[in-house]
Amino acid sequence: MLKQPDNTKVIRKVIALVLTLVTAFAMATPAFAADPEPPAYDKPLTITGLAEGDVAHFYKVIEWVGSDDADNVAGWKAVSPFDSVLDKAKLTEVLVGTKGSAAVTDPETGEVTTPAVEAKDPTGITAELAGQLAAVASGSSADVTVGADGKAVYQNPAEGTYIAIITPADTDTVYGPVFVSADYNKDKSGDVAVSTAATYSDTAAAKKSEVTLTKTASTTEDAWDDKKWESVAIGDTVSFKVATTIPGYGKAYSNPEFKVTDQLTDLTLDTDSVTVTKPAGLTKGTDYTVTATAAGYTVSFAKTYLQGLSVPTDVEIEYTAKVSTTAPKHVNTEKNTVSTEFSNNPKDSSQHGFKKDATNHYTFTINAEGLGSTETNKGKKTSEVVKVGVDAKGDPIVTTTEKSEITESNTWTGPLQGAKFKLYTDANCTTEYVPKNADGTAGTAKEYVTDEHGRLESIAGLDAGTYYLQESEAPTGFVKDTKAHKIEIIATVTSKNVTEYTTDGQTWISQGDYDKLDAEAKKAYKSYTYDVDTLDKYEVKIDGEATATYNFVNNGTANAEIDWTVIPPVELPFDIVNTKGTELPSTGGMGTKILYTIGGLMVAAGGVFLAAKKRMSTIEE
Repeated sequence: MLKQPDNTKVIRKVIALVLTLVTAFAMATPAFAADPEPPAYDKPLTITGLAEGDVAHFYKVIEWVGSDDADNVAGWKAVSPFDSVLDKAKLTEVLVGTKGSAAVTDPETGEVTTPAVEAKDPTGITAELAGQLAAVASGSSADVTVGADGKAVYQNPAEGTYIAIITPADTDTVYGPVFVSADYNKDKSGDVAVSTAATYSDTAAAKKSEVTLTKTASTTEDAWDDKKWESVAIGDTVSFKVATTIPGYGKAYSNPEFKVTDQLTDLTLDTDSVTVTKPAGLTKGTDYTVTATAAGYTVSFAKTYLQGLSVPTDVEIEYTAKVSTTAPKHVNTEKNTVSTEFSNNPKDSSQHGFKKDATNHYTFTINAEGLGSTETNKGKKTSEVVKVGVDAKGDPIVTTTEKSEITESNTWTGPLQGAKFKLYTDANCTTEYVPKNADGTAGTAKEYVTDEHGRLESIAGLDAGTYYLQESEAPTGFVKDTKAHKIEIIATVTSKNVTEYTTDGQTWISQGDYDKLDAEAKKAYKSYTYDVDTLDKYEVKIDGEATATYNFVNNGTANAEIDWTVIPPVELPFDIVNTKGTELPSTGGMGTKILYTIGGLMVAAGGVFLAAKKRMSTIEE
């Protein structure tokens, strides 16, 4: 068996040593170890730290060609297309370094002359070089699917250095390029022996990042409490927080992208409030840019900032928006979605992953003109509160009835038109409810009047909670009801699992719409599943009585839709009764003056009568 020349062995050992030092690049942490036994030809290349279902694509970067080619470096040469990055000068810098010339000492003066060429150690594959190599990776590759052990094992590799590009099974995961090396050459005929002292990097541990995304909201900035939903009123200011994780791209990604897009429904964004609050110290316009309208925003992080992140970095974005919906529906849904779009392949900057999250916010209405949605997209009238006029015996004065649009049955008799009410926020009815305008400014308190069917006019845009309704004026000929009626609006939400699909991270379609696509069209879409809190039911209690319960069908992607088949609501609405009769004058009002006047006249008449009687007695005497 022929031994390779001594100088070749030395070069091979140097190359092996250099490759052992290739550890200083982001997103990959190779582990190198000496092999005390002569390596067999079929020794595999192994990448650990992966997930089942990932695919590792191995591309040869550097190969052994011997010493005859003038373009090689100590017998090694870059493979196309990597030679566009690793020309001979760069390959020399990576593998051999610069020997340099020795310093010269003047024998007479003792002055030392600086060497003409400074010696430099081999650089190995730096983070920046790793990114450049990943960007040009193309052509055929050896593809290995990762099993349950989390390893990608490439059997029987030819000698050389390889870059592995990982395609993650989970789109939330981001890998950087990984380098492994089979640093030996053995002719299959056995003519060339492998040096038993050779060491090489046949195993590397992949370093990965997982992108996270969570959106929370609160009407109180210091009480987020991980809330995924809020009950709000028109004009309320809602504070939002978006928390995400940017992968540690480093320079191993030559052109990384990461952006966050927030889309608002029935809210008006304060465009100046969008700020990256974590990490502290980021500069808007330099580290990130904000593009915002009243309907949403996009935060895009700068390439220079992303390449400066060698480890996964938590980021938080905060902003405020006002509830602007004014539709008089029973339930208005303000759904607010946030999504991230991010680079997840160092080889192809156009390949991106996506994530999505959402919060829901609801406003409510008492006595809605149109409640929910039906097959014909028309609402159904509801009446939690109805005014009824009765006589002294308690019998309805008017006998006309109204047919319920919900239960198709007669629900009440004796409707009374023209009764006026005010809504209060306290049990003593001293503080009137003042609705806000859509811009957040205070509106005007008003009286709510019953129609010809006795139905109280809609009170829209309410937050869930407790209110008090009191009659302010009875219809002519009826006695006013003075009781403060306690009204409770109770919302119940449940967390639902939602899967949506996108091609660009901006436009998303539901599972149902995706299922309608043909097989070819589906290939362009990526899916993402997230949890969102959605309205399950909504109750109205008046004076502790469960007057109405509305059950909803809601898959998290559309406005709340009432399921009319489950517990039909408002079979018998809450009657506020007025009795036929004359209302007594109130103390201290005009009625008091009338009583005083009548009393005075009666006293005067009595005086005249007594005087006249006394005079008659005197005459008789």
